[in-house]
This record gives sequence, structure tokens and C-alpha cells, in this order.
Amino acid sequence: MRKKISFRYIGIISLYSITTISFAITPQDQQREAIIAEIKQGKLETGIAKLESLRARYPNDQRILADDIIVLYQNNAFGLEQISLVKNLNLQTYPEYGQLVLIKALRDLKQLDLAQYYAQQFNQRHFSNDIQLLLGIIQAESKKNAQAQASLKSIDSKSLSAEQLAQLAYAYRLLNMPVEALQAANLAIAAPQPSRNIQEQYIYALILNSDFRSAEQYIQQHQLEQKIPNIRYTVKTQEFSQKIKNAIQYYKVKNYQGEVTESYLILDQVLAQMQAYESELPNDPTLRRLFYYDYIYALNFRDRYHEAIQTLIKLDQPYEQMPPYVRQAAADSFLKVRQPAQAEYLYKSLLKEKNYPDYSVYSGLYYALIEQEKFDEANKLIQEMDHLLPTFRYSAAKGVDKTTHEDRAEYLALKGLNYAYRNEQAKAERYFQDLVAKAPNNIGYQNNLATVQRWREKPLTSSATLSQFNGIEPVSISTLVNQMQNSQALSRIADWREQNQLLTLTAPDDTGVQQSKKELEDRNHASIQHQSTFSRSRADQPEVLQNLTGSSEREHQTRINSPWFADDYRAYVDLVQRKAEFKGEDLTDERYGVGLEWVNNRRWANLQLSQRSHSNDVGIQLDWSQWLNDHWQYVLGFDSQADIPLQALKQGDDGKAYKAQLLWQANESRKAGLAYQFTDIDDGNHRHEIVGYFSQQIYQAPHHITRMTLRNEYDKNSDVQVNYFNPRYSNSAEVILTHDWMTWRNYERHFSQHFEVGTGAFSQADYSTKALFNVLYRHDWQLSRTWSMNYGIGWSNHPYDEENEHKTYAQFGFEGRF
Repeated sequence: MRKKISFRYIGIISLYSITTISFAITPQDQQREAIIAEIKQGKLETGIAKLESLRARYPNDQRILADDIIVLYQNNAFGLEQISLVKNLNLQTYPEYGQLVLIKALRDLKQLDLAQYYAQQFNQRHFSNDIQLLLGIIQAESKKNAQAQASLKSIDSKSLSAEQLAQLAYAYRLLNMPVEALQAANLAIAAPQPSRNIQEQYIYALILNSDFRSAEQYIQQHQLEQKIPNIRYTVKTQEFSQKIKNAIQYYKVKNYQGEVTESYLILDQVLAQMQAYESELPNDPTLRRLFYYDYIYALNFRDRYHEAIQTLIKLDQPYEQMPPYVRQAAADSFLKVRQPAQAEYLYKSLLKEKNYPDYSVYSGLYYALIEQEKFDEANKLIQEMDHLLPTFRYSAAKGVDKTTHEDRAEYLALKGLNYAYRNEQAKAERYFQDLVAKAPNNIGYQNNLATVQRWREKPLTSSATLSQFNGIEPVSISTLVNQMQNSQALSRIADWREQNQLLTLTAPDDTGVQQSKKELEDRNHASIQHQSTFSRSRADQPEVLQNLTGSSEREHQTRINSPWFADDYRAYVDLVQRKAEFKGEDLTDERYGVGLEWVNNRRWANLQLSQRSHSNDVGIQLDWSQWLNDHWQYVLGFDSQADIPLQALKQGDDGKAYKAQLLWQANESRKAGLAYQFTDIDDGNHRHEIVGYFSQQIYQAPHHITRMTLRNEYDKNSDVQVNYFNPRYSNSAEVILTHDWMTWRNYERHFSQHFEVGTGAFSQADYSTKALFNVLYRHDWQLSRTWSMNYGIGWSNHPYDEENEHKTYAQFGFEGRF
């Protein structure tokens, strides 16, 4: 606590002392002395009025001016309006007895620059220890530390009274010079029967030196609680403040040494002590606020955000009146508890504070904007930060080169992440690659690069980036979190679980660790997936529909999964239904299946046993998939009860399917694939299907992603007589544009609109090529972290035997964990 010392009754030349000095040379001097005598007798109002009138008649008389200022000051009548009196002050003739009072009067009015000016001018004319002491105090209160130290250094402390030594201790406290403050306070307190002010300054000097025990003992020995209200609570509040600083320093040291589990030990002890002491707080609002200011700051630092916000209510104070460091702690807490609008307000209030905002304030505001989807404003802030934050840190030591300011280093990382948050992943990756090339030993930049690489669906590349620092101690929390998230992306479940358990102990409040833990726990729950399609078709030639699947189609697939067990396994039940109206008759295919799925290290195996509603035969489905690296994946599959036309099933036929796929991706933006399937139907038809595609994102923005896909499918069938569409060969080539618009988002919950338009050409044996077309509009809802839903409507046009089938269809699906 920096309690301002009062000089009004400390070492001031009293009103009565000026009457002992005779200047009665001129008539106005005689009048002045008579008025002073009248004031001395208690005729204050009339005396002041007469003195003011006399000064008005003789505005340049320096003795009248000095007496007027002294009388006004000692009677609390010297205000801002009286500052204009100094315009008639003559530095050469203004009497010495009035100089100290003038300086004190200006200081009390917080006219510190003006007070410093007159103190320096008077001292140049005639040096005074009293004025020099007051000059040093004024400079200290103006935060002109170097000037204040020089002024105080020139004072002969041996010539100072006990009261002045207390003033000197006060000045050194302002300059944060604890040793010098205590030295002066010790000299002052040694005086016989020290005044209350001296005792108070002595206690504050002990507090500044963190000697809280001596301060408490002195208070008890001299029974100062009655003389100085709440002084014991002041000492305790300051002790808590110092303990918090020490605890945070302990945390930083332990965190740097890698002893993360012990890093919060001291801070937790301090918070427990403060919680216990809260009931003893006095009713004094100032002391209560000082206590709660530090309590809120410490709670926020300890990541106890909800408690920090609850404590804010106890302040019963507008945010604008709180110190900046408390507002920042409150803003950080609001951001963490997902109240970004309130956080934004507080961060912006901090931008108005002179010389206060640093990277932490700007980055907090940035994320508050991002969480509210204010991407344009956030991007503008990133650009402004480039000019507002310092680039270098300079050393006063001779021969020491400038270094990059830590705020600049943090800003450069945030600038790259801003690209990623705006869905400009390629730009973000190139940016961090350039940063790493310039600063290869910066672990922070390496972690940012690894994060973006994983977001770009390249977890092995991300792991390789992190592996460059294997063996380097201590390992940063960011590196450990990245490694854990890579294990998750690579489906290395045992490693993921072990890493999450470790991080839950060492960094329990990290949002990445918390999210990962929730997703691990999700694996202990059963889940469900469902997708349905309803369609109705019409054609210019109705007989065309008879060769297809029918005029009305419905497809439903529902799968219920068990919880994962033994890390890599889960069982499931699968139900697939296909229905269509064919020649006035409903054809149905229902397939019931039970299966076992295995996933490990980006390898996937599936075994399913199934039975169709029209057959007692048990079918088997086998699937295998493996990623060879971040770019290549192959898939193999066999199904003894393949999906074949419903007309063939009605005839009692069945089919076997063999498939192979080769998939390639450069990243999340560019992908391609080639698939082949051979279906052997019991009616003698051998169907060959080859599908190839290439897909590329062509537009990215914070809420928008547009993708273009080129797709070609070639089918070949046996020349057999069947009652379903079975050309000797056919080929379709399409260009498909899809656009996803993130329309609304609130953390895990969001709503997207999906637009899709496809057009191309279809050709088949013995018929000419004709155009095909498809449009789809769909809503995608993420209802919570674990439940999602989608529904949409579409229309397509497809030629068969040169006759167009017009299909209107609807989709509905959901997915979730119980």
C-alpha cells in the first residue's frame, strides 16, 4: 500500500510565525501585518477578505502574495482557482518563508510538474534541505525515478528532523528502494515519543522489506491498532500480496525445471490461508477491496476461474474503478468460462490504460473476438499488434546486443495461428515453416508448426517435427500436449491414454488435455449412427423406372456400437434396409449384422456376420485398411452378401463383392482416390466398377469452405438378360462444387449449411451421351459435443437409355454417444 504522506501540519511555517518577521517598511506592509493580527485573533473570514482585497490592490507585492497563499492553504481554501495567483510570483523577490508552503499547496492539488518547477527554481536561488526533500518526494510521486533518486541523494540526512526522516522513508518506498526506506525509518523511529506518522511510515517500511513479523510485533508492543485504524489488517493484506508474488515465482521456477506437479504447491497454500482469513476482514471497504484484488488475481492464476468471478461480486465496484491487473484477471477468467463478450469489454478497457497493455492483453482480446466469431475484427487487431508491440529488448550493459522482445516472439506465433483459425491452413503451415527456418531452436514455433501439420491431417509429419527435440529437458507442456494429440490422431490408444493420464496430473487445466480426456472417456460409452434417404422418381417414359430400382425408394442404415474394450476393439449391431416400389410391388431388402471392429496405429479391420431377410444363409464381410504414411492409404474388402439390385434379390439371387481402393491426400485441401469393385451376381452378371476422383479446396474463409471435385465412374456388365438396368458399359464424368457455410457456432455447438451442385455427362453402350445434374441442400447441426444431426433435400437428373429420370430426395441422419 502506498499511502500518501500529508505535509499540511508537518514542518510547515505556521501562520503565527510570519507575524514575528517585521517588514513594515511601506504602508501596505503595515496593513498586511494588521490583517494577519486580526486573523490571529480568530476573525478568519473578514481577515481573509481584507487580505484578498489588499493583494488585489498590490498584485506585485510578493510578501502580500506569500501571506495570502499561506493563509488560504492553512485554512483549506487554496484550490485550483487559486493557482492563477502564481502568475504574479517573482522568483527573485518571493520571500523564503512562503516558498515551502507554495510547493506543498501545488503538490496537494496534484499539480506536480508546477510544484517541481518552483522547487527547482527556489533551490537554485537558495538551497534548502526542506525544499530538496519535498522536490524528491514530488518527483517520486510523478514516477520520475531517476530524478527523484538524484534529488534525495543530495540531502544531508543528519540535518533532518524525525518527521522529515519519515518523509524520506516515504519517498524511498515510492521508488521501491526498501533498504533505504527502512534505514530512514529506523532513524526516525529512534526519536523519543515518535509521532503516529513516524510509526506508520516505519511499519510501511517493514512491509516493503517483507518483514511482516516485525511489523506485527511493533503494532502489538505499542498498541497501535487504536491509534492507526486497521493497521494490522493492512499488514496482513500486504503479506498475502507478497506471498502471492513469491508463490508465482516458485511456480515459474518449478515449471521451468519440469517439476510441474509441485509448481502450484505454495500458491495453493496461500489461497487456503486467504480463504480462511476472509471471515476476519474488517468492514473498511478499501482494505476489503485490496484483499479481494489480490485474491481474484491469484485465483485466476491458479485457473480457478469460476471462483475468481464469484469473488468479483464481493467487490461491489464498477469494473472501471478496479486496478488494471484485477480487470485483466477478471477478463482472463471470463474468457475461460466461456463468457467472451464480458472478457472483450474488460480487455478493451485495459487498452485505454497508459503503458499497460502487453501481449497478454492483446492476445486475450483476440481470443475473446474469435470465440464470438468476430474474425474480421480479430484479423484487424493482429495487424494493429504488429505496430503496437515492441520488436526488440535493449540492454543497458555495454556491448550487449539487442534481443527479440518476448512479446514479439509470442505475437509472431499468434499471427501464424490466425491464418489457421481463418481456415487458411496452407498459409499457416508455410508461415511456421519460414519461422522455424529462421529460429530452428524455438520450441514454441516448432510446436505451432506441429499443431498446424496435424490440423492438415498429417499426424506423422507432426510427430517428426516434434521428434527433433527428443532428449531435451525439460519437455514443455505444449510439446507433451502435441504428442498426446498426435497419438490420438494416429489411433495409438495405449500411448494416448498414458500421455493423457500424465498430463491430467501435470496440466489439468489445459484445455487440450481436458478435451482429450473427454474424448477418451467417450470411448467408454455406447454410440449410435443412423442415416436415411427417401426419394421419389419420375420419368418421361414410365417404363424406364421399371428397369431401375423403382419409382419410390427408401434406404435406412442404423448401427449401434458397444463401448471400446481392450483399447482397440468394439462390437456393433448393424441394420440396413432398402425398399422400393417396382411395378406396383414393394421390394424390400433387410440385412442384419453383428460385427467386431479393430483400430490401431491407423490400421482398421472389420469382421461382420450378416443375414438377409429373404435368406437363411449367413454372410460375411471382411475389411482392411492401412495408412502407409500421411499421404497414402489402401483399403481391401470382401462381402459375401453384396448390395445388388432389388430385382435380382426378388429372383432369389445373391452376390459377392470384392473391392480395392487406393487413396492419396496431400493434406486436408487436396485429395484423390481410385477404387475398383467386382461384383459376382448369381444370375451370371459380372459387374466391374472403377471410380476415380480428384478433390481440391478452392476457397477458404473463417466461415466458408468451397471444394471442387472431378469424378469419373466406369461400369462394365456381362451381356446377360436381366430385369434391371444392366448396360454392357457406361461412363459418367462429373464436376461437383460443394460449399460449407458455418452459419452459427457456440463452442462445441454449431450449425452449418451445405450446398452441392454437380453436373456432367453420362454415356452408355448403344446410346448417345447426355447430361446429368444434381443439387443438394443440407443442414448440419452439432447439437452438443457428442450428438449431431443432419437433414437435407436434393434433386437429380440422370439419363438411362437416353430417357431422363428425375429424382427428388431427402436425407436425415444423426449420430451420438449415450
